Amino acid sequence: SSFFWFGVPKITRCAAIASVMAQRRSPVAVLALVVAAILVGQQCSAFLPSPQLVARTEMEQAQGAVVAAGLAAVAMPEPSLAARVEEEDEGFDLRILAVLALPLFAVSWALFNVWRVAFRQVVRIGESAKGNPL
Repeated sequence: SSFFWFGVPKITRCAAIASVMAQRRSPVAVLALVVAAILVGQQCSAFLPSPQLVARTEMEQAQGAVVAAGLAAVAMPEPSLAARVEEEDEGFDLRILAVLALPLFAVSWALFNVWRVAFRQVVRIGESAKGNPL
């Protein structure tokens, strides 16, 4: 019984009421929307800030950078006396050999194996060209 209202389904009745409400617009609501749009438009006039605001912001950033550089220069410690003493020449540094020994050994071993196999192949090709069996 709640589904029908005077023989008309509730869904049709709600659609009829909504269409009547959509046709009648209040001039006060339209005026309120226009005023709200104008106020919002005045508060945020553009996506980009004004040139004066940009210039002021850039000046503040530049001043902040100068102050930061000055504070960094003042806060930098003096080098210690040990860093100023020149090191005596100790001769050849053996650490270079310790670092390069393993890679040099690996490269020489790889070259030895490659050239050994290549030499065997050349000998086999020469033997087969002479007609000798493999």
